[in-house]
Amino acid sequence: MNNKLLKFEVDHLKPGNPKIVSPDFPNTSNKKLLNRQKNNPGNLRCFKTGEFRVFSTVEKGYAALLHDLDLKISGRSVWTDSTTTIYDFINIYAPAFENDVNTYIKIFCYETGLKETDLLKTQNIKVVAQGIIKVENSDLYCQLYSSKN
Repeated sequence: MNNKLLKFEVDHLKPGNPKIVSPDFPNTSNKKLLNRQKNNPGNLRCFKTGEFRVFSTVEKGYAALLHDLDLKISGRSVWTDSTTTIYDFINIYAPAFENDVNTYIKIFCYETGLKETDLLKTQNIKVVAQGIIKVENSDLYCQLYSSKN
């Protein structure tokens, strides 16, 4: 993987930066808190244990997300192939037993401009990552991408 891909806009997210706002997280919904504490913008899980992965920095968590997406988009993952659509991919990435898949797909497609019938293999990895981060961690998404719009 090209290391230049890893140099993305997270310098302003480093600890101590006054732009970082610590939102209140209700006890019933700690998903955003968990992925922020674990530096895991895509809420990636360990394949062997199913636990959320922990990264030392947001950059490393983002790199892991790009690596995971690279495997899935290229068809080198056991979960995807050349016929996998965005709809199929979201059902794999964010399964219904822990997500509202229809809402996830709507938000993802709205933010990326993709359609659920589009083939995953033809998509830009950074666009897919951006859509995932929007759904998985909207606070981080705003910090990373709002200045680009």
